[in-house]
Amino acid sequence: MDLGRLNQDAAALLLDEFARCGVRHVCISPGGRSTPLAAALARSPLRAWVVTDERASAFFALGLAQASGTAVALVCTSGTAVANYAPAVAEAAHAEIPLLVLTADRPAEFRDCGAAQAIRQDGIFGRHCKWTHEAATPAEGVDLHDYWRSLACRAHARAVEGPAGPVHLNLPLREPLVADDPSAAVPGGRADGRPWVRVARAKQQLPDEDAERLARAFDGRRGCIVAGPRTQATGADAIAQLALHLGWPILADPLSGLRHGTHPAFDLVVDGYDVFLRDARLARDLEPEVVLRFGALPTSKPLQRWLAATGAWQVLAGAGSAWGDPSFRVAEVIQGDTEAFCDALRTRGPSRSTDSAWAAGWIDLARRTRQALDELVPRGEPLFEGAVAARLSAVLPDGAALVVGSSMPVRDLDTFAGATRRDLRVFANRGANGIDGVVATALGVAAASERPTWLLVGDLSFLHDLGALQIAARHRLDLCVVVPNNDGGGIFSFLPQARLEDAFEPFFGTPHGLGLEPAVRMCGGTHVLVDSLAGLESSLASFGRGSGLRVIEVPTDRAHNVRRHRAIVDEVLASLQPRREVA
Repeated sequence: MDLGRLNQDAAALLLDEFARCGVRHVCISPGGRSTPLAAALARSPLRAWVVTDERASAFFALGLAQASGTAVALVCTSGTAVANYAPAVAEAAHAEIPLLVLTADRPAEFRDCGAAQAIRQDGIFGRHCKWTHEAATPAEGVDLHDYWRSLACRAHARAVEGPAGPVHLNLPLREPLVADDPSAAVPGGRADGRPWVRVARAKQQLPDEDAERLARAFDGRRGCIVAGPRTQATGADAIAQLALHLGWPILADPLSGLRHGTHPAFDLVVDGYDVFLRDARLARDLEPEVVLRFGALPTSKPLQRWLAATGAWQVLAGAGSAWGDPSFRVAEVIQGDTEAFCDALRTRGPSRSTDSAWAAGWIDLARRTRQALDELVPRGEPLFEGAVAARLSAVLPDGAALVVGSSMPVRDLDTFAGATRRDLRVFANRGANGIDGVVATALGVAAASERPTWLLVGDLSFLHDLGALQIAARHRLDLCVVVPNNDGGGIFSFLPQARLEDAFEPFFGTPHGLGLEPAVRMCGGTHVLVDSLAGLESSLASFGRGSGLRVIEVPTDRAHNVRRHRAIVDEVLASLQPRREVA
């Protein structure tokens, strides 16, 4: 048997087992050393997505994995191609997204001797991978059939087991890389189609004594639930049922899966906390006895500060690898299945009424905050970025997917866009919170979600990921991108760096003076320039299936944006103050 065939068989066995384990998508970037994987993929039932830029490919895979709920495989050639995966692998690690990273490599004898495209790939992602394995090198006279199938099952199991994350298989391959007969069949697996190794995942149940203890501790106490990012992946419906049982309000992050939709506890959802928790008196009046947290650290800085300052007993449930407690105030961590945890508490102890004065106070304050925001945000010219986020959220159709950038867009969505009973899925790269790869991630969501997909992203983040636009052109994906273009890094205008008069513009404001239209048209997209909310709404309303790539550029002014943002928050807080009687 020729060595080229052994290489192709090894690749085919890996891909076949991934398919049997439930993998549906593979993102591949062209290259010579990965030829056996490409040849096997061409004859595989897996959906192949060809993305020529490895960095964009990895972030595209992140979006596919988030929207599909399945592990996604990445394939690239050897050398610096591998290093381009690093930002997305770090994001996957922090965001607990399962990726199967397959990197072709030169065999060991070609390392550290000046051979081309031979860098140290084993362990290149460091601690950002749940598991790294240097695979065997196919060789004549060695039967590795069972090894490759077992390795694929093991890698998939490690990637998806909670907390999920990236796994790296480094694959050294000797030439020849093309089989004498590339069309030969894949050596057979299990006849019934199941994986070579069946992996059963048992739910981690809360011990009865702990469930009883917590149920007694929660009963009759003033508490609230904080649902952070990634809650939707860990049992949003179960959290909603528990909130109803306890009668506690839910401070729902826009990435939690609980701010939107028709779940049973929607009437207990609190938005607007990013505004009203800035008032020390209001925050003090809302002091709970218990805070029950789910998911990652919430987006809102005022909510983070409130959690750091409260004297309440804080319990973090469903905690994965991200121990989301940078203020070190959590007193108890419950590691395990969120649904099982919520069900265990609901089956013990008496339930509380949802119309309790405690919950009603939170709900009333959120309602008055939302009314004031809805009245103030649309006013004024030029366009204010918070109004863009609010309007986008308000007009998205039921069933839409929305991806938001990690800098100002997700914060504007949190502050200015209210809860809605429409079914919206909201995604963001908030694991490592980088601004890179957001366009590619959104295209991955569009490819996998089978929903109309929108992206709200800042101009610098958009420009950082221009290479990803070719994905939309190559694969004919539908994505509507809304870009508030303030000619620079808008978030720094809200931060202490704004006081660095001489250094601020060149090093933080970073004006670029670029319009977006040429890049959009180069990649076959449609560019729209709008300067009013009415124009924005019209452009959003006409987007749908078959629209391809549409980029709506909204020119904004950084200085005006800061002033308007602060003025709105001040006016809302003033409206929430108790009225004083005139003597």
